[in-house]
Amino acid sequence: MTRMMPRHDSSTVLDFLGKRGESSAAFFLPFLTPEMTLLDIGCGPGAVTAVLAGKVRRTIGIDIEPSAIARAQQRAAEAGKTSIEFIEADMTSLPFGDNAFDAVFAHGVLYHLDAATLTRTLSEARRVLRPGGAIGIRDSDTGGDILHPESTGLLRTLDLWMKWYGHADSDSVRFGRRQSAVLRAHGFTPVWSGASYVNHSADAAARCEAVADAQQSLNDLRRGLIAKGLANDDEIDAAIAAWDAWGRDPDSMYLRCRCECVALKG
Repeated sequence: MTRMMPRHDSSTVLDFLGKRGESSAAFFLPFLTPEMTLLDIGCGPGAVTAVLAGKVRRTIGIDIEPSAIARAQQRAAEAGKTSIEFIEADMTSLPFGDNAFDAVFAHGVLYHLDAATLTRTLSEARRVLRPGGAIGIRDSDTGGDILHPESTGLLRTLDLWMKWYGHADSDSVRFGRRQSAVLRAHGFTPVWSGASYVNHSADAAARCEAVADAQQSLNDLRRGLIAKGLANDDEIDAAIAAWDAWGRDPDSMYLRCRCECVALKG
C-alpha cells in the first residue's frame, strides 16, 4: 500500500474537514442523478461524502487514514445513513473492478500529490469509472487566496502549513488553475470549470473560528515542526499571536480559493 504524508494527522484537521460539506460538493451536484453509484476518494471524515450520497443511489468513500475512516463511519451511523460505505484503501490501487462507478469525486486530494502519484491516482479513477461517467475535483490554489492584513506571522503560518503537508513544489499549491489541463492529460474530457471561496472572515464568529482552527493546528503541529527543523518555539508563538491580532481586526479578511472541475471519461 502506497503511503504518503497523512492528510488527516490530527483531530483538528478532521474537524476542519468536517465543517463544510455542502459548499464543497455544490459544484458537482448538478452532474449527479438518483440511479448513480459514486466513489469519493480521500473522503476524510465523510462530511462531503454524506452530501453527495443524498443525490445518488450508493456511495463509497475511501481514505488511507484509519482515523478518518473511523470518524466517517461514526458520523454515518449516527445519521442513520445506510447508502454510504467507508473503506480504508489506497487511491493508487483501488479495490474495485473496472467501470464500477458512475461518478468519482476528489476534494482537496490531488494537489497534495507528486506527479507519479497523481498519475497513478487518476489512472485508477479512470479505470473504475464507467465510459461517460463524471469525475469532479476541487483543489486549492493559493494564488487566488485573499488575506488582509498580510502580517509576517500569518504569512509564516501559511508557509509552515505548505511545508508540513508536503508541498515542496511551489506549483502544487497553484494546482487549481491547472485542473482542466491535468484531467485532459490523463484521458478525461473536461466539461465544466470554476472556483469558489472558503470564507473565514464573513463575520466576527467566522473570524473567531478561523483563529481557533489556525492556533490549534499550529499547537498540534508544534513538536513535528520543531523536530523537522521547520520552526522553533518562538516562531510558532509569534505566528499564534499574529492570528490573535488578525482576529481582533474588524476589517481583516481571509478567503481561501478552491478551483473546481468536472470531466467525463470518453
